[in-house]
Amino acid sequence: MKNSQPTKKKFYSYMRDKCGYKYNNEEGYQLLLESIEKASKSDAKCKELVELVMMNKVDRLIFRNKLAESGREFTPSQIDEYLAIIEYALENLP
Repeated sequence: MKNSQPTKKKFYSYMRDKCGYKYNNEEGYQLLLESIEKASKSDAKCKELVELVMMNKVDRLIFRNKLAESGREFTPSQIDEYLAIIEYALENLP
């Protein structure tokens, strides 16, 4: 168990390694903190996030299409980035 929130520096380094390019997105860091908070609130919310990161390629496409239907368009790489943030959040739960 971790006692403090992850630093931007460590998060950006993780994302750089995961995505393969320099990462310094403040919105991504805020999403990380929100995801940690959400997952910490209940087992059900944590399970929702775990299920997201465990999606296979077909499930990711379905997820992306559902987002598009609600008016939120993302590229496949943006979905990968989003899921990497969620994964890092789960690894850094208190």
